[in-house]
Amino acid sequence: MSDWSEEIAVATAVAERTQAAENVAEGKFDAVHATAKAAGEPEHAVTTGEFRDWMAARHATDAAWGTWSTVMDGRPK
Repeated sequence: MSDWSEEIAVATAVAERTQAAENVAEGKFDAVHATAKAAGEPEHAVTTGEFRDWMAARHATDAAWGTWSTVMDGRPK
């Protein structure tokens, strides 16, 4: 396997794991948001740890897919 093939395999695996973690964090936020909405205070959901965790996960996902893109740009011709 070439160096590039190994790099793209690693970058893909990291990005997919990070994306999966973001999906979990989003699900947790969705539950908190639903509870806050049911209580008549949907705006409260954005002050929670679940919201902060979801936003951090989104940033991590963006970074991971950015790394993947950078590696992909280095694909041998």
